[in-house]
Parts: sequence; C-alpha cells; structure tokens
Amino acid sequence: MNLTAVVEKGITRAAPSTSRRAKSKSISARAADKPRTFVLVHGAWHGGWCWGRVADALRARGHRVFAPSLTGLGDRAHLFAKDISLQTHVEDILSLVEAEELSDCILVGHSYGGFVISGVADTLLERVSRYVYLDAIVPPDMSSGASFSWAGFNPPEAREVRL
Repeated sequence: MNLTAVVEKGITRAAPSTSRRAKSKSISARAADKPRTFVLVHGAWHGGWCWGRVADALRARGHRVFAPSLTGLGDRAHLFAKDISLQTHVEDILSLVEAEELSDCILVGHSYGGFVISGVADTLLERVSRYVYLDAIVPPDMSSGASFSWAGFNPPEAREVRL
C-alpha cells in the first residue's frame, strides 16, 4: 500500500493513499469546505514575490494569502544590517499574525523559511493549524525544552562579510 505523508503541527504521519482521482476529489472537497489563511515564508535569498503564482492560485480558490518579505531581504533589502537575525525574521511573522489578527492559519516555510516558521511555532501554537516545510530546513532538534541557536549556522563573522 502506498503512503501519503501528512504534515500537521510539524509532525509527519502516514495516511493510506487512495487512487489519484479519489485523492484529487478528497483534497478538492476539503479545500472547498472552508477558505483557509496561508502565510508563505520565503527563503534567505528571496522575497515575498517568489510566492506570486502560488498566492494567485490559492486566492483563486478563495483562500487568504500573506507572502511578506522578511526584513533585509527581497524588496526590503534596503533594511539589511549586521544586526538582522533569525529572531528579526521570526518577529516579522509574529507581527504579521498579530496585526492581521490571524488564527487557524497555515504557515508554509521554504528553505530558510523553515527556520522562521519553527521559531514562530511556540508563540503561535494556538493560532496555527499546520506547519508546512516546503523543501525547507527544519532545525536539528525541535523537541520540547530543546534550544536552537541560529548562531551555529550564521555566526556574526559571516554576517559581517556580507555587509
């Protein structure tokens, strides 16, 4: 039996696969049940613009979509400074969720965006229905009580060289 991976709350579980046609109908039926809110978080060398086609497709199906550019990246590159960090980007997404009063939303992170949505997870636990890691980085240890430091991946010397 084929298995389809289902990612919910950052935990992967397996669900039995159905025929392609039945699977397509069940996905369409679920998507039509209720419009959802998506927050799409880009990777390190992109901006919110990279989600354009995805955002258009989701909106065409009646969903709300937010694809912000993170501070210092994309169309906000003019804000880049040596003190921009993962925490800055986590705060970007936290601020968006707060300002837009989002709840029951789906956070999608691509590449470096996986770090960002992971950093947001503890604070927004009750407001996010799913975390989707789309070809994304997942921090090495996401167990309860574990700490993760972006400094191990992005030390100040590396940021200084990029300035």
